Amino acid sequence: MKAARVVSWGSPPQYCSVDLPAPSPSQIKLKVMAVAVPPLVRGRALGKHPTAQGAALPFDPSVDGVGMDEATGKLYYIAPMAAPLFTEYANVERSNIIKLGPGANPVAVATLVNPVGSSWMALRCRALPGSCKNATVLILGVTSTSGRAAVDVARSLGASRIIGMSRNEDTLAAVQGLDHRVVLQDPIALPPDIGPIHIVLDFVGGRAASGVLAAAKAEPGKDIQYIHLGDLAGEDVIPLQARLLNAKPIRITGSGMGSWSKQDMKQELGGLLGAVVKMGIPDGVFTASLADISGIWESEDAKKKRFVVIP
Repeated sequence: MKAARVVSWGSPPQYCSVDLPAPSPSQIKLKVMAVAVPPLVRGRALGKHPTAQGAALPFDPSVDGVGMDEATGKLYYIAPMAAPLFTEYANVERSNIIKLGPGANPVAVATLVNPVGSSWMALRCRALPGSCKNATVLILGVTSTSGRAAVDVARSLGASRIIGMSRNEDTLAAVQGLDHRVVLQDPIALPPDIGPIHIVLDFVGGRAASGVLAAAKAEPGKDIQYIHLGDLAGEDVIPLQARLLNAKPIRITGSGMGSWSKQDMKQELGGLLGAVVKMGIPDGVFTASLADISGIWESEDAKKKRFVVIP
């Protein structure tokens, strides 16, 4: 059976042959249909992500994907870390798969679970319970794929107003579903008519994050809930003045593997997948076969687009 494995940290996965034993009674053998390569997978391939630290080589950096039971033709979502998926077939514990509805597109599901899941898990597991209902949500970095998905997620969870922020005015204008659009400039300012902010979903990080927190107004009696999701700015540090934390009620947290548990993810997968299967394949998806993975891993398309491996 063919697979791809990292044989040297920092190098692209290499196409190779591996053995797959017969599945145990608690497992099902699935044909792998689509596996996304978000930044998390690249971080694991570098050996830098916490979930890869201390792992032995050769290593499969994949996280989740879509598989098919060839006996029935049914499609299943394979939960994060359930099995090595840079491979033609995988044995997966039945407790770690969720059947997808008729018409589900494997590439769309594999592509969208990560970007949709980032805001879904943030609002469901890291924000205060039920606090998205009737809230004003500000999405910093809304023109990214994850940011655009966050608009739909926040609305589906009951947000009453959604504010999108980005530095590019043209791409910001193209984002659908926003109530307000604010161009990210230095110094950062929010129009007075926006009013209090309840939740900030931040895909940018760095100085932009601290600038938004300084500019945001709080509703009396409620926290501004800041949730860190990404670092599109490429800055490792979010500089915060101590007096800012004393001047307004700010609740700071993050969202990602480690800040929520595997049990949290299992509990949320049904709702998350229900939202994902309603969406089509987003723009900017780049697909490649498992056999070509080492040659295209560092290509511009693989790095800048939503890269999906189709074994």
